[in-house]
Amino acid sequence: MARGALASAVYTKTTETKVTAADDSAALTLMSADVERVIRGFLNIHEFWANTIEVGLSCWLLSRQIGAASVAPIVVVACCVILSTILAKYTGPRQKAWMEKIQKRVGLTANVIGQMKHLKISGLASPVEESIQALRIDELNTGSRFRMIIVYSALIGYIPLCISPVVTFAFASRNLDVTTLFTSISYILLLANPLAILFQLFPSLLGGLTCLQRIQEFIEQDSRLDFRKSPLSTPMGDEMIDKPSSLIRISGGNFGWNADKPNLKDINVNIPRSQLTIVVGPIASGKSTLCKVLLGETLIMDGQVIMGSNPSKIGYCDQTPYLSNATIRENIVGFAEFDQDRYNDVIEATMLGPDLSILPQGDETKVGSNGVALSGGQKQRVSIARALYLDSTFLVFDDVLSGLDTNTEEQVYRRVFSRDGLLRRRNATVVLCTHSVKHLPYADHIIALGPDGGLVEQGSFPDLMTNKSYVQGLGIKEADSIHSNDGVESIADETSSTQKLSPPAPIAKPKASSTVEEQGRMMGDTAVYSHYFSRINKIILIAIVLCGIGWGFFSNFTTIWLKFWSEDVTSAHPLYSNSFYLGLYALFQIMTLASLFFVCLCTFRTMIQVSGARLHKEALETVINAPLSFFTTTDTGVVTNLFSQDMTLIDGELPQSFLNLVLEIFTCLGMAAVVATSSPYLVITYPFLAAVIYGIQKFYLRTSRQIRLLDLEAKSPLYSHFIDTIKGIATFRAFGWVQDGIALNNKYLDISQKPAYLLAMIQRWLGFTLSIVIAVLAFTVVTLATQLRSNTAFTGASLVTLMTFGNNLSFIVRMYTALETSIGAISRLKSFNEKVRSENLEGEDVVPPPEWPLKGSIQIEGVSASYVADRHKHSDDSSSSSDTANDPQHLALRDLNLTIASGEKVAICGRSGSGKSSTILLLLRLLDPVASSTAGITIDEIPLHKINRAALRQRIIAVPQEPVFLPDGMSFQSNLDPFGTSPENACRAVLETVKLWDFVSERGGLAAGMTADTLSGGQRQLFNLARAILRHRVRTKQLQSEFGEKGVGVGGILLLDEVSSSVDQDTDKAMQTIIREEFEGYTIIMVSHRLDMVLGFDTVVVMDKGSIVETGRPKRLVETAGSKFRELWLLANRG
Repeated sequence: MARGALASAVYTKTTETKVTAADDSAALTLMSADVERVIRGFLNIHEFWANTIEVGLSCWLLSRQIGAASVAPIVVVACCVILSTILAKYTGPRQKAWMEKIQKRVGLTANVIGQMKHLKISGLASPVEESIQALRIDELNTGSRFRMIIVYSALIGYIPLCISPVVTFAFASRNLDVTTLFTSISYILLLANPLAILFQLFPSLLGGLTCLQRIQEFIEQDSRLDFRKSPLSTPMGDEMIDKPSSLIRISGGNFGWNADKPNLKDINVNIPRSQLTIVVGPIASGKSTLCKVLLGETLIMDGQVIMGSNPSKIGYCDQTPYLSNATIRENIVGFAEFDQDRYNDVIEATMLGPDLSILPQGDETKVGSNGVALSGGQKQRVSIARALYLDSTFLVFDDVLSGLDTNTEEQVYRRVFSRDGLLRRRNATVVLCTHSVKHLPYADHIIALGPDGGLVEQGSFPDLMTNKSYVQGLGIKEADSIHSNDGVESIADETSSTQKLSPPAPIAKPKASSTVEEQGRMMGDTAVYSHYFSRINKIILIAIVLCGIGWGFFSNFTTIWLKFWSEDVTSAHPLYSNSFYLGLYALFQIMTLASLFFVCLCTFRTMIQVSGARLHKEALETVINAPLSFFTTTDTGVVTNLFSQDMTLIDGELPQSFLNLVLEIFTCLGMAAVVATSSPYLVITYPFLAAVIYGIQKFYLRTSRQIRLLDLEAKSPLYSHFIDTIKGIATFRAFGWVQDGIALNNKYLDISQKPAYLLAMIQRWLGFTLSIVIAVLAFTVVTLATQLRSNTAFTGASLVTLMTFGNNLSFIVRMYTALETSIGAISRLKSFNEKVRSENLEGEDVVPPPEWPLKGSIQIEGVSASYVADRHKHSDDSSSSSDTANDPQHLALRDLNLTIASGEKVAICGRSGSGKSSTILLLLRLLDPVASSTAGITIDEIPLHKINRAALRQRIIAVPQEPVFLPDGMSFQSNLDPFGTSPENACRAVLETVKLWDFVSERGGLAAGMTADTLSGGQRQLFNLARAILRHRVRTKQLQSEFGEKGVGVGGILLLDEVSSSVDQDTDKAMQTIIREEFEGYTIIMVSHRLDMVLGFDTVVVMDKGSIVETGRPKRLVETAGSKFRELWLLANRG
C-alpha cells in the first residue's frame, strides 16, 4: 500500500512539474530506489514498540534476580543509545548524498540508452562509458560512507549482548550459582536481543525517513503555473470577445527559462483564429520558446497571454520528436480511440504510406527507444501524424519540416498546411515555426523574431514584403498557389499516391523480451554463484569466512565457558578465581565483537565496492557494445531496470543476505553443539530437523524465486512509462493525456504490486512454519533434559542457547531464501551479458595506423543491408532471420555500388526513408551488410569488415542528425572536448569559428555547466559541428607532431547527417563555408535536404527505396532534362 501510494504520488507530481525541472533521474530514482528504501526502512517499525516493551520487562526480571547489579547492563544500553544517537546525525545526510549519486547515474544511463545510436555515430560511446562508470565508482564510494554507519550500528547493536553479561557478572560474581548464572544470562539475552534488532534497524529507519523526505521535497516543488488567461479574467480580453478573430493575444510578454534572462522580450503578437501563422527568425531567436509560451510551459516575467478559448487538447510537435517505444500505430493513436478513417487520413497526409509498406511489420513496427528504428524524417512525420490524429482545433508545430527531403516536405506541407490541406478543412488554428521560409507566401499571418529575442515584425506576407525589413530581406518570390506546376509534378505524383495499409508480409516479430525479460528462470544454480563470487577478490571471501568462523566460535563458546565457570566456582575446591574466568569471558566477548566488526567491514566496505563496480562495468560494456538492433527491439525501461533495481539489490540485499547467512550458519553450528551437550540423544534429531528445514526451504524457493523475478520484471513497464512521461511531458499536457497517463501508471503499478504482495505473503508463511518447527525442537530439548536428568549446568547452557537457536535457525532459512531470490539480480545480469551479443564480431581486429584514413577513398561494391537481421540475432531461429534479411522487401540498402575518390565531396539526397542515413550507418558499422556482401566495402584499400569498430568510429569524424551531449551539468569544455585532448584556448578558438563563443562566455565560459536545453536546436547543431572541427584540429596536430611535414594537409573522412536542418539559410551557408575551409583535403559525405547547398559538391548521389538511382556532378545534373536530381532541385526552388 505504501509503495503504491508513494510511486503514484511521484508520478502525479511528475505530470505537474515545470519542463525545466523535468529530470529523468529524479523521478526514476525516487520511484525505484527511494520508494524501496522507504518500504524496507518502515517494514519492521513494529519492532520498536514491541521490543521496547520486551526490554522493560527484561530489566524488571533481571533486577529481581540480581538486584542492584542489574543497573550495569542498563548503563551499557544507555551508552549504546548515546552512540546510536551520534550516528543518527550522520545517517540522513549520508543516505541523501548516496541517493543523489544513484539518481545522477540512473538518469544518465537512461538518457544514454535512448541516444546510443547518435553517441556511436559521434564516436562518444567510449567517453560516455567512462563517464557513467566513474559515476558508479563515485556512487559506491559515497554509499560506503553510509554503509559504514550500518557497520557501526551492527557493532553497537551487539555491545549490550556481549558486554552486558561481562559488567553484570563483574558486579554480581560473588553471589552467582548455577541457577542464578544461567537465569541472569537468560534475562540479559531477553534484554540484549531486541536491542540488537533495534540498533540495527535504526539506520534503515533513518534512511527510509531520508528517502521519504526526498520524496516530500520533490512533491513540494513548485508546479508548472499555466499563465494563459481567458478573456473574461482580464480587462484586455474585452476586445477579443468583441473581435473573436484572434485566438491568442500576447501583450508586453517577457518569457524564458531563467527568471534572470528572458529569451523573448517585449512580445506583442496576435495568433488569428482558424488561420496558419508561421514563425520565422534566425537561430536562438526564441521560436521554440514561443511555441512553449503558447502551451503555457515557460516562465513569464511580464505581460499577459490571453486565449480566446481554452482548448482542452492542443496538437503539439516538438522540435525533437517525442516517441515512446511502441508501434507506429500506437504512437500515432496514443490514448485516443482508434478510428480507421481518421487514421488513414493522417497517414496519407504525412506521406507515411510508402514508409510503412517497406517496414517489417508495417505500422505495427516498434520504433525503439526515442524512435531509434526510424530516420529523422520518419520520426517527424509520425509526430505530425499524432498531432493530426488528435483532431484538435489548435495545433503548434516546432520546426517539424527540418528533417524532410524537399519532395516530402512539399507534399506534407500541401496535404497538411496548405489552403486545401487537412488542417484548413478542419478550420483549425495552426502555428508553424520553421526555417523553411519558402512557405511564407502561403501563410495567413507571419511573426518574425530577431536575434535578440524581440519581435521584428508581424502581419500578412504582402504587407511584410512592403516593410523592407526581415521578411522582405529574405528574397522570397510571391506565389499565387502552392500547386504551381514547374514540370515537377511527376515526382510528386510518384511518391504522393495514397498507399492503403495492406497487411505486412509475414515475419517473425522481434522477441525483445527474450533478451532481458525472459531470463533463465532457474536462478540458484552454481553457475550464478560462481559468476558473483568470481567478481569478488578471493582474499576478501576467505577473510569473510574466517571472520564468520570466529564469530560462530566465540559467540557460542562463551556459553560453554559459563558452564565451566559455574561448575568450578561452586565446587568445594575451585581451580581458578572468578577474576580468571571473568577476564577470559570478557576476552571471548571482545573477540566476538571484533569478528563481527571485521566481517561487516569486509562485506560492506570492500566486497560491495569491488563486486558492484565490476558487475556494473560488465553490464555497461554489454550495453555500449550492443548492436543497433538491440536498441530497436528492447525497451529503455527494461535496461534501466537492470541499472536501477538490480544494482540496488547488488549493493544492498544481496551482500547483506550473504553476510547474514555466513554468520548464522557458523552461529547455528556452534549452537547445535551447545544444545547437543544437554543430551546426546538430541543429536539423533538433527538429521530429521535438517531434512524438514531443507524440505521447507526447497518448497518455498520454488515459488519465491519465480515471484522475485516476476517482481523485478513487472517494474520494467512502470519504469518505461515514467521515462516516456518525463521525456514527453509537454506533449502529454498539450494533448490532454495527463489523466490517461496517471491511469496507465496506476495500471502498471497494480500489476507490479501483485508479485510484491505474493512475495510478502509467502515470507509470512515461511516465518510461521519455521516457528512451529522450532517450538517442536524446544519441547524436545526440555523433555529430554527433564526425563533423562541431565547435568544442570549443561541443561542451563542448552536452554539459554535454545532461546536464540530457534530464531537463528529460522534466520538461516530466511537469509538463504533471501540470498536465492536476490541472486536473481546476478542471474539477470549474467543472462543479459550472455544473450545480448556484442556488435564486435570475430575477425574485426585490424587497428589501422594512426594516420588512417590518410586518403579517404571509399569503395562500395554490391552491398545490401537490413535492419531486420544484421547478423546479431536475439532469436534462435537463424534460418528464418537469414531469409528475412535477404528478402528484398526488408532491405534498407539494396545493391549499393559507389566509388568515392580521395578528397571528393559527395552529397546524398533522396526522400525521407530512402536510405541516406542508413548509408552513413553502414560506413560506421552500425548497420552491417547482409552475409552475401560483407566484404564489399573498403576504405583506403582496407576491408571495412576487418577493422575494429571502436577504432573506426574514432578515426572517422561523423556528426549525427540529432546532436548529443554528455551528462547534465558537465561543462561546455567537457562536451566540446570529451576526450580531454585540447587546452582552453583551442576550445575557445573553435567556438569562435562557429560563432558560439559570445553565447558561451555570457553563461560563464568553458568551465560553466550546461545541458542540451541550454542551447537552441540550431545552436546544438553548431556545437556538434564545433566538436567535429576540434577533433579534426587535434588529429592534424598529432599527425604533424608525429610525421612532421608529412602530416600537413593529410586527408580523412567526414560524415555529416543533416547537420544544418535546424538552422536558417544564412547560418547554413556559413556552416558550409566553415566545413569547406576546415576540412580541406577531407573526403566529405553529407546527407542533406537543402539542395541549393549541394551544388558546390563534386558529386551528388540520389537514393530511393534503399538504392542509388543516380550519381553525377550536381551542376550538370541540374541542367540535364529528366534527371532525378533536376526534378528535386526544381521542386525545392520553384516559386
